[in-house]
Amino acid sequence: MGYQPSLDGVRAVSVIAVLLYHGGFSWMHGGFFGVEVFFVVSGFLITSLLLDEREKTGGVSLGQFWLRRARRLLPALVLVLVATGVYATLWGDAQMQSDLRRDFPWAIFYAANWGQIVGGAQYFGNLSPLRHLWSLAVEEQWYLLWPLLFLGLTTVFTRARVRAGLLLTVAVGVMVLTWWMARDPQLTDDRVNFLYLSTLTRSSGLLLGAGAAFVWRPWRNRRAGEIRAWWLLDVIAVAAVGVLGWQFVDSLLTDRSIYRWQLATVTVASLALVLVVVHPASRLARPVFAFRPVAEIGKRSYGLYLWSWPVSVACEAYTGSWSRFGVAMGITVVLSELSYRFVETPIRRGALGRWFAVRRLGPSGHWHVITTAGAITVIALLAPLAVFFSRVEHVDPAAGGAEAVFVLPAAGDVAAADAALAETVAPPTTAVTGVAGATESSAAASESTLATTAGALATEIATTTVPAPPVTAPVLPRRMVVVGDSMAHSLAINLPDGIESTFAIENGSVEGCSVYDTGDVRSQRSSFSRSFANCEGWSDRWVEAAVDSQSNLALVVIGAWDVFDVDVDGRRIPFASLEGDARFLAGLQQGIDALVENGVHVALLEVACMRPADVKGAGVPALPERGDDARVSHLNDLLRQVAAEQPGSVSFVPGPVQWCTDEAIATDLGYRWDGVHVYKPGANLIYTTIAQSLLDIPL
Repeated sequence: MGYQPSLDGVRAVSVIAVLLYHGGFSWMHGGFFGVEVFFVVSGFLITSLLLDEREKTGGVSLGQFWLRRARRLLPALVLVLVATGVYATLWGDAQMQSDLRRDFPWAIFYAANWGQIVGGAQYFGNLSPLRHLWSLAVEEQWYLLWPLLFLGLTTVFTRARVRAGLLLTVAVGVMVLTWWMARDPQLTDDRVNFLYLSTLTRSSGLLLGAGAAFVWRPWRNRRAGEIRAWWLLDVIAVAAVGVLGWQFVDSLLTDRSIYRWQLATVTVASLALVLVVVHPASRLARPVFAFRPVAEIGKRSYGLYLWSWPVSVACEAYTGSWSRFGVAMGITVVLSELSYRFVETPIRRGALGRWFAVRRLGPSGHWHVITTAGAITVIALLAPLAVFFSRVEHVDPAAGGAEAVFVLPAAGDVAAADAALAETVAPPTTAVTGVAGATESSAAASESTLATTAGALATEIATTTVPAPPVTAPVLPRRMVVVGDSMAHSLAINLPDGIESTFAIENGSVEGCSVYDTGDVRSQRSSFSRSFANCEGWSDRWVEAAVDSQSNLALVVIGAWDVFDVDVDGRRIPFASLEGDARFLAGLQQGIDALVENGVHVALLEVACMRPADVKGAGVPALPERGDDARVSHLNDLLRQVAAEQPGSVSFVPGPVQWCTDEAIATDLGYRWDGVHVYKPGANLIYTTIAQSLLDIPL
């Protein structure tokens, strides 16, 4: 086969797509598919090399194969792991150190993908510096197993077409299995995580590439470059590039269509491109991808991929900022080039073996001493890191804040609080303005909806916000499940001391979902995108948490994902439009019905005025829609409406007025660590405010 620079060119395009995806640019949010292109190239290249060795020597040396792979992959990986560990030890925050403690053992043994699957570390929104090593784990597992399967396949089946057909069949079977798993209505985050990360579901590209290598060896035909239909090859390559570019730009990682058909489409397009660029007859694609500057990037693609994500995390270059991305890529290029020139290339060419041979056979005779000294040096470097990270505790980024003590307010305090709430509970009826993508008619409809809702509910707020006292005192602690989105999660895990005597609280949140399972969030901050495609079954998970905890009261905490325009089936639905309100109300009612059918009373917590801030480690940037109090007010109108229509099973519970009236508290990151999600002091403020209202609900 010889060296094929065009394959390095394909690698270059793939790694550039991945780097832009890691940079958080919304116009490249499908760049993660570059990894699939790598898989196809690896499957084809490794199998072609094994075939060459088998024809030249009559067999395959497994030891030499694995040694070559180790020389190629291990040095750069060890260097990145050590550098990342040192950086996190000296300058990393508690979250980074916690992530590394979880990820280091898996990374060392090339099992990072399974570490994220079984360890519950979601790939989506995960800012661990070693998150990206999942793909290297898939490839290394392939390198370990495929030579053994190759020997078995070539021993049992003598015809190349039979071998290729068998691998093609298995690859199609993997695609069908992935499609079938994506059809499951319970497509939870864990299932999507498995589909994206597992060696099984990501093996189709490797298998297709390997199968093609058995039958596509055009360099063996001396007249291959003279075929008349050379133009057809380049037409196929151009079409393949077009498909890949479309998927790089248009795809969303959390969309279930990724696993239904898009992944398979990218795999086939990648294979088509690989087959063309290695064909001597290609007069366009082959020379373009073999262009030396492009090929040189491809040679360094492994190091670029390894270094780019840890550096991006350190520089916070994952939010779509060109300036930060430029700095991160500058550092990445320097580090990867140093690694390529002085570590990867010398070791791959046997420098270590030659060095040891000279020392062992040289006149000094101190080979054993030198080897021992080298081993001690390596251990001395790695041991302190191992000890340090073994003592790091797991950190949930949503948990924290100063200690807080819950005290149930006395009756007089409750009455005073109710009086204060009565003055502030009626929301402003100003129309929502500045809604991205809304038409003039939609804005007018929104204003009418807001005004009508406020007027219709004016007489009902008093009865729906504070339920009538029960005939008998509630049994304490009252069992309650907190359901909703990530705001519910932070409220459920940041429990103040002493609350356990009043409430037994269970966490039933489904982060990032609210009450939707379709649509894509659209924000004025254009670099951000979010799909609800992986949220199917959210209401079932609410009910499951309520039933498992034997709760008869559910506190619904939502709002962070409900203040946006949404694209559904390619059509924009503006916030506060009649269609947007109907969509929100239908989703909320679905959750209410599911809980009520299981004997659970639903309490709708007032949506808090949010003051979002860009905070290091937050998976979501500060989105302007969340800081729009008029949008929040409109959501609360809708919640009151729902409670007024179902007084026997649903209650509206006013939250702390300070979120909207006291900027000192509302903007204090000690209360809400990113201006949206509470820490312990913020959770205590909420629980103290709503405790009596929750206890007054007759169950």
